[in-house]
Amino acid sequence: MELDLGSRRGWGYLDVALYLAGVAGLAASLTILYLGMRAVLNVGGYCAEGGAYVIAQHCPDGVALLLPLSIFAGLGCVALMSWKGAALGGPYAGLVLLAWPALFISLGLNFLEFAFFPPPPDTGIELGWLIPGIIFVIMGAVPLVAFLPGGKGWKASSSQSAFSFDVAQSGSHDDVQLQRAQLLSDLVGRARQRTSERAAAMSAGAGAAEPEDLVSKLERLDALHRSGALNYDEFQRAKQALLAEAGGT
Repeated sequence: MELDLGSRRGWGYLDVALYLAGVAGLAASLTILYLGMRAVLNVGGYCAEGGAYVIAQHCPDGVALLLPLSIFAGLGCVALMSWKGAALGGPYAGLVLLAWPALFISLGLNFLEFAFFPPPPDTGIELGWLIPGIIFVIMGAVPLVAFLPGGKGWKASSSQSAFSFDVAQSGSHDDVQLQRAQLLSDLVGRARQRTSERAAAMSAGAGAAEPEDLVSKLERLDALHRSGALNYDEFQRAKQALLAEAGGT
């Protein structure tokens, strides 16, 4: 059977580009939030802009706009990474969860640094910044344990079933696609052999046409997947259902 290697991956280059855009946007948002928080802590930990009241402490230039903007932009990038990460599958779907420890650990370290080294004229340890710093670091460090080697955060999705294998140990992307194509080709070959053996054992007529129908269904299913009508998971479920039905018959 002629196989299209590009159709085996279940995602397109646009998915990769949008996913990487989400990663870059999230990294930029966290960086702006981190630097903006440092700027506010450096002027005493509070500031204000606008309104009808007399402002005791003005915000550093741009902070009043960039801080809320970075929060909403970061949430949008998280949504984009989650959407396209689900299309890519494997660890990419769960990579967005690292945003939580990155956010809280970075902000917690800001609190801890300014708690021990407050800006002049303050001296000594600032408990008002020390306590939230410890809490923030704990909130970020505990979930991070799941992503360390041996944790559960990096395991590939079980929905890949018979075609799942470790990309890191399988060589280049082309090698991975070739292995998938070979696996599908072997599967169809075994199905052909099985149906041929059954057809030889059956009498002529309608009984012999039934096994051949399995091959034609598999071929039509593969054509739907290559055309994009079925994604990878849908193709796997439909294929397994056909084989299970044929085995029961």
